[in-house]
Amino acid sequence: MYNNYIIYGASIAIGCSLLQLFFPWWIIAFPCFALGVLKQKQNFLPIFLTGFISIALLWGVYAAMIQIYTGSELSHRVAEMFRLPSNDFVGIISALIGGLTGGLSALCGALIKWASVDLKPVEKTNTSSD
Repeated sequence: MYNNYIIYGASIAIGCSLLQLFFPWWIIAFPCFALGVLKQKQNFLPIFLTGFISIALLWGVYAAMIQIYTGSELSHRVAEMFRLPSNDFVGIISALIGGLTGGLSALCGALIKWASVDLKPVEKTNTSSD
């Protein structure tokens, strides 16, 4: 059961990393939304967590790579600008923002699929005892 979520998470991370090379940061919402639409309705929490964890790991790794390659100069300046206590908080905050974006867009896709598939017309029953 969890192998499917690992495969979906890895495909989201790979797809989003390739899409972010050419498009703005918010492009991560589209593959996560597609995960929510394509995944069979089970429980909404694993779908949210798959989108959240895959994007949070992706952006956390990106932030760590930037911090390593720039010698912490860029993250130090950003931390000073926002008055953060450490350079590491820049990567943590960016991972949380990306994770929330990915998780909520995956949840939106799952909820839209749930709303469009499970809505059936309700038959009106006469319950009055006249």
